[in-house]
Amino acid sequence: MKRPTIFLCVIPVLAGTLSGQTVLQRCIGEAPGQEPAHPLSPSPATMSYCRQLPGWGLYDQAGQRFQAGDHAGAAHLLEQAAQAGNPIAQFRLEMMLTQGDGVPKNYASAMQWLKAAAAQREPAAEDVLGTAYEYSSTRGLAAYGIADDWDMAGKLWQDSASQGWVNGEFSLGRAYQYGIGMPVDPSKAVYWYEKAAAQGHAQAAYFARYIRQNGGFDGSTRDDQERALLGSLMGRTMPFTPPIGTTFHHLSERVAFIKGEYKQQEDGKARANWMMQKRRYDDCKQNGGDNCVAPFGPKPQ
Repeated sequence: MKRPTIFLCVIPVLAGTLSGQTVLQRCIGEAPGQEPAHPLSPSPATMSYCRQLPGWGLYDQAGQRFQAGDHAGAAHLLEQAAQAGNPIAQFRLEMMLTQGDGVPKNYASAMQWLKAAAAQREPAAEDVLGTAYEYSSTRGLAAYGIADDWDMAGKLWQDSASQGWVNGEFSLGRAYQYGIGMPVDPSKAVYWYEKAAAQGHAQAAYFARYIRQNGGFDGSTRDDQERALLGSLMGRTMPFTPPIGTTFHHLSERVAFIKGEYKQQEDGKARANWMMQKRRYDDCKQNGGDNCVAPFGPKPQ
């Protein structure tokens, strides 16, 4: 998973209201009901609100330590800020624990802080936690020690996207494209991809164009595992219609679908090949041939 590398690009969401908005919404410059004009992030203009978040002084000191090259000192201060309830610090600490940056790798603690940040509606954490629930045992995420749960992944991405977090919008587009905890719906996939694309997400723009140019049909594969199941000759494209309206709740369900569709394709090819051989054999016999070759094997079902 691609992670941000600087402190202030991580977005918190915290309970509590201030004139109809949370302190966090004001901190990141979010305008409720409006699509962000630029990626959400704390800025000098909103820093007075950011300073109201718990442990912000500790978080700010951690950022200074990190920039000065003292990653161990930064991690120590981040832990204090995280324990104080700062969701930005909780998410950043998860990243450092996962990467072993300034602290020994500790995936159990990383997951604890990731869940804590997501529970406070920190949209970047919600997006990453959703991806963890999507892949769980693949892409190096098995160390987190959680089972795949695509319904939870879809919910987390929906929560993240609803706040205007660009990666959450992209992930929700994928959810609708491939049925990851959401019903397969190309039009909704395009909707969320285009929202992410408007914030500069190039991959989202690509998929939105891909689905539109194919008249709503999406025959792409979700990842390398699916491509491997389909075989090298098929590349990235699946030669069958996506299951519109179907929701996959776990990876195993989508894998079973891919395998089933692939088997139908292969069975169809085998039947067509057998019938072609049969026609050649019948034509040969009708024309009095003495070296007619019968179709190989029994007729495929």
